[in-house]
Amino acid sequence: MRGKRAGLALLAAALTLLLSGCFVKTVDELYTLPRHSDEYDRLELVIEQLLNSQNASYAAPVSGVNQQSVQLADLDGDGLEEAIAFLKTAGDKPLKTCIFSRADGDYRLMDVIEGDGTSFASVEYAQLTDRPGAELVIGRQLSTDVLQSLSAYSYADGHVAELMSANYSQYRTVDLDGDGQKDIFILRFDAEQPHGIAELYRWKDGQLEREPEAYLTDGASAVKRILTGSLTAEAQAVFVSSAYEENALVTDVFAFQDGTFRNLTAREAESAVSTVRSYYVYASDIDGDGLIELPQILPLPAAEGSEENDSAISWYNLDLDGHSLPKLTTYHSFSGGWFLKLPDTWQNQFCITRGTETDGVRGYEFSQWKNGRRADLIFTIYAFSGEDRNEAASADGRFPLAEKGDITYAAKLGTGKWADALSEDRLREMFHFIHIDWNSGET
Repeated sequence: MRGKRAGLALLAAALTLLLSGCFVKTVDELYTLPRHSDEYDRLELVIEQLLNSQNASYAAPVSGVNQQSVQLADLDGDGLEEAIAFLKTAGDKPLKTCIFSRADGDYRLMDVIEGDGTSFASVEYAQLTDRPGAELVIGRQLSTDVLQSLSAYSYADGHVAELMSANYSQYRTVDLDGDGQKDIFILRFDAEQPHGIAELYRWKDGQLEREPEAYLTDGASAVKRILTGSLTAEAQAVFVSSAYEENALVTDVFAFQDGTFRNLTAREAESAVSTVRSYYVYASDIDGDGLIELPQILPLPAAEGSEENDSAISWYNLDLDGHSLPKLTTYHSFSGGWFLKLPDTWQNQFCITRGTETDGVRGYEFSQWKNGRRADLIFTIYAFSGEDRNEAASADGRFPLAEKGDITYAAKLGTGKWADALSEDRLREMFHFIHIDWNSGET
């Protein structure tokens, strides 16, 4: 009974947020809550009767963006939202997804989706078909292990139809085939298989059709990050970064080309190896052009006073044929939380050393590399903290770059041709903070 009351209290609290104007819609405005208290009262009464009759309790999804016990979405596209309640009972199929339709202000139980498992892992609403409304994508935790089950359902005329079901480790909804409907991309790891398996379900001929499976790079193990985005101006892709051997990552890029679902980086061994790199550097839209870039580590010359394993990063795009297109070069200070976008002409011609202590800070000195040695100093980057940080950032020829929290970042130009080609404003344009992925805590 306590679980029932808690779920109803959450529903009431969510309604209060809506009525006060503080609730923000999600999932392309398909997800919302009742607009009027009388509607809420009727819905609450119907759900409470169901809870009591079934000896059920609320079972909110444990991950994803939709983690409420009761959610609303227009599943059949008639302009009225259905109420979807996630419950747990005893029995062989304890997870119940109950769908209520609204007519004349009243809610009526229309259909129930029963499923195995210990909990709802996630719930998502996505346009998977060419029919009106949104399809319901439900992930269920089947055991205390990593095994999960994913199912997709459509709702029409008061009834639910299952479109697909599969075991999965992780999944994403993304329009890979460019038909305007979302596809379901699934990753799973089978004990009998030497490598991870990728599957794609796409709407074709009135059903969610499973494409021939593709594979992760041999040796790729735990998935560290999945990113969906534009590979080209016309094509979307899924970028899967996985742990690879010791202290390395490998990125597999999955796309749909010429009617075939495939791993673009696995076409040739040479292409696949180019996506292997050290930890903490992931694919991203580093230059803000709307396309996802892949990183390649470039070791820097080891000048005297340089940090061990200093390196730059060369970023490139892949096309649908797996060919790379160089984009830009950066230097990332992961410990400092910042990075620089560097001129193309600097590639393989500069080094980084730690300067002498200035106001308690040792700066990062960027210098030209000529004839196997460190040459002209281009500039130095500093990070000052404390009460006098702003004064220190502007003293002795230095100028502020940016502030973050209680740290002021500053720079000082050096001498020589490359330094003369820079300005304070240009260096500020080159300087950026590293984005933190809040899901993983990694950069």
